[in-house]
Amino acid sequence: MKTLRLAVIALAAMGSIAFATNARVESMGKSSTFIMDDISIFDNPANINLYPNFLIGELGNYVHPNSKGVKIGENQDPWGPWFGGIFSLNLNANSSVSIAGVLNRQDERLLKYFPTSITSDVSVPVKTPDPITNFDGFLGLNLDNKAFGLHIYVAHQEGLDGNGIISQNAFASALQLDAGTNIEISTDYSIEVTVGTARIQFGPTDWDFFSSKLFSLFGSARLFSRVPAINGHLIPVATFRNMRVPGRDEMDIGGGIGVDAAFDRGFFWLGLKGFYNEQRAGDTWTKSLNEKGEVEVRYYDEGKDNFWGNERASLWQVGGTISFGIERNIWWDWFVLRVGGQKTIAYASYDAISTTGKQNNVLCPVKNPGQTGCYTSGKYFVTNPINDGTRDDHVGFGIGINIEEKLKVDFSVAEDLLFRNPFQGEGRLISRVSATYSF
Repeated sequence: MKTLRLAVIALAAMGSIAFATNARVESMGKSSTFIMDDISIFDNPANINLYPNFLIGELGNYVHPNSKGVKIGENQDPWGPWFGGIFSLNLNANSSVSIAGVLNRQDERLLKYFPTSITSDVSVPVKTPDPITNFDGFLGLNLDNKAFGLHIYVAHQEGLDGNGIISQNAFASALQLDAGTNIEISTDYSIEVTVGTARIQFGPTDWDFFSSKLFSLFGSARLFSRVPAINGHLIPVATFRNMRVPGRDEMDIGGGIGVDAAFDRGFFWLGLKGFYNEQRAGDTWTKSLNEKGEVEVRYYDEGKDNFWGNERASLWQVGGTISFGIERNIWWDWFVLRVGGQKTIAYASYDAISTTGKQNNVLCPVKNPGQTGCYTSGKYFVTNPINDGTRDDHVGFGIGINIEEKLKVDFSVAEDLLFRNPFQGEGRLISRVSATYSF
């Protein structure tokens, strides 16, 4: 099957480490912005044409907030396992059609906008339902080095809240539809463009499906420019997201440039991305401490007249993130070591709501809203978490196993592994396991 030659060259240059997974990305830089990999199908559906007859999945992870708090000696199944596959059919020597599906993947870029619980004027608080459909569907077409793709994502639940209690006010829904293209301009240049829309809703269900207040827009683009001197690429990128949910919205604009390079038995990438982020949240969004001492977010619905909140707090940030990743086969061709990291520095400004009783707005930077309120506006610097074990923190480390260029299994190693007391049997060795199989 003939496909995008530049992409194939890039993948071939990476050799046995061409295919990525969430565990690989998490281990070597925590971002796939500047690398071509199979995980990019969720950013650009046209890329399913680059991975014909391909299976992908994940056993789950321990880095999601829902998975924190496991005590030493206790057992807990990993959070969010999922699986899927891509299947392709040649139409002729220069074209093919692909179809793909993924089950149970929870898209955190959408689901992060769900509140922890919902309170309305007609019911007691209900925990926001966990969506159960969680389905990704793809359709792709490759025509003489021009790839196109469509993607739909559906995550929905109603009638049963997050505690498993039947409630007519329990409702959560996230729907995304996006389209992308990957076009080879020449043997040295390839461009990707993606545009899409999403609809996120929770709480009351009496809103029209096509209400303009519920739709979000996003888009991204990146260019791969081959640089023979480094056996790699120069990669400028641009992103835009304008997200809208009941009582809250967020706009994020980003742009940057990166490089990747293949070397003997290994691969390296480095990128710098600047961003401007602005968020607003109405007085219907507040946070408080629950019985476990953790911050709990609540959305208070008070009817359609106060759908977005009477007043709004705002938070804007401008800054940048520098990140890198490196991996190399060592000792054996089937064994890979990976390491990477990222550092974000941004200047932020928080404008508080000071005229209402709901002072603990969800955007407030105060970590303990139970001790001090968020009446005060201010400016300050922020950075990403240092070492909380999530994908947003500073460093990562992992290993990979490649069996006959078919089955590839990636592991994210727990970041505090080397600092533990081996005689106490504490903690977990692995935080995420992902796998791919090509046939």
